[in-house]
Amino acid sequence: MLTTKEAAEKLGVTPRRVNNLIEAGALRAQKFGRAWMVDEASVRERLQAGSQPGRPRADDAADSARYTLMSREHEVLAFTYHFRTGAVTGIEPLDGIAWKPFGIGRRDKAPNRYDMAEWLRNRAIPGMRPNLPVALRDLAARNAPTLMFQSWGLSLSDPYWFRPEGAEATWAAVNYFENGYEEAFGDLMLAVLSPAPRLGAAPGEGAAKVPSGRGPAITHSPDTATNGMLSKTWVRRRGVDYLIKGGVGNENREPYNEKLATRLLERLLEAGEFVPYTVTERAGRAYSSCANMVTAETELIPAQDVLTAFAVSEGRDGHRGYLYALEDLGVEGAQRLIDKMIVVDHLMANFDRHTHNFGLIRNAEVLDGYRVAPLFDHGCGFYSRATTAELEARPYGWESHPFCEYPSQQLALVEDLSWYDPSALDGFADDIAAVLGENPEIDERFIAAVQKQTARQIATVNTLAAERGLVVPGW
Repeated sequence: MLTTKEAAEKLGVTPRRVNNLIEAGALRAQKFGRAWMVDEASVRERLQAGSQPGRPRADDAADSARYTLMSREHEVLAFTYHFRTGAVTGIEPLDGIAWKPFGIGRRDKAPNRYDMAEWLRNRAIPGMRPNLPVALRDLAARNAPTLMFQSWGLSLSDPYWFRPEGAEATWAAVNYFENGYEEAFGDLMLAVLSPAPRLGAAPGEGAAKVPSGRGPAITHSPDTATNGMLSKTWVRRRGVDYLIKGGVGNENREPYNEKLATRLLERLLEAGEFVPYTVTERAGRAYSSCANMVTAETELIPAQDVLTAFAVSEGRDGHRGYLYALEDLGVEGAQRLIDKMIVVDHLMANFDRHTHNFGLIRNAEVLDGYRVAPLFDHGCGFYSRATTAELEARPYGWESHPFCEYPSQQLALVEDLSWYDPSALDGFADDIAAVLGENPEIDERFIAAVQKQTARQIATVNTLAAERGLVVPGW
């Protein structure tokens, strides 16, 4: 029997991928307490199967296609993608392999098809995204990855794209940073146009150039390679790209929570340490809006991809492993900035700081200049799923992320509070009333309950700060 770490080393994948294989029944394993022990024969069988030529079966030929994974103009690797199963086969490293994405395997090993398949899955629109079934029907597309590959995987978060075999195209001709894009697909996903728009028709300010050469048509939308469960779309206004993001249900709390989080972060953090959000309106509904933090020269690396590259598991040990990884990459001030993230997430009771909504930014061409990405995506803070009755009854509990399940345990990971100024939060209750009061679906009872719960979270952080030697008036 092998531990998941030992099995991962033999397979050349991450422990997270081993756990996924166990859950899928692809590896035989037995659980002892909270740990899995993997059958060594099962690992050998998988290695033998993986050593066979990675060609699709004859009946899969129509469901697969060959691509080159590109990073800007660099040919990173060739691969075959199977649209029916989401599997990746036939990986062939090319001259530009140094520019491979972090998330497609361990940093010190060749890319593996399992992590690459997971990376591609996380890049596509998730199946739970509102209006996706309508978009698939109207575009006669099989699934979200199909839409992504039709757009060659181009995004506004990084320089990666998938050039179809035989296509003649360059990064300069097709990237959305310099060429723009169509916004019709985003309107379709937000359901703000009826009937559904015809993609490729009457392009506006954001229209992209059509690349020359052979290959599948492109829908010209970065939305097809933008993940996340909430409805969202990219738009370009006066040369600036903005991500427009919606909320859930009739109460539509998330856009207002993003704006309220901005008020909180403005009080505690420095400019550049967070992405500011505003509230905008489209077709009578409120959405949050933020400018793109990435340029044509930089890329966003999700924390999950860093964990994959350094073979770090999630959870409490993930906190230490993530910081070690950032130290190895030469990221300055990493401990302090992660401490800030944990504290502000505690103050806003954010239950959705998963490993795809924080991370790093680096120079995409020279592969250096790593820095912690500014904090973004706070819509699930400020009790976005709680009822008024729940908030009024008792101190509200939530499951924290990404390092510990319990908020108190995660807050205990914070080492540096010298940056924290309790007086900066004086009057924040007024911000809560002002911002949440803009939402016509929220009543005064709910606002008062949020103020009370937030005061409790502030008191908790103040207590910790006093225990760490910070002078906190009244403590």
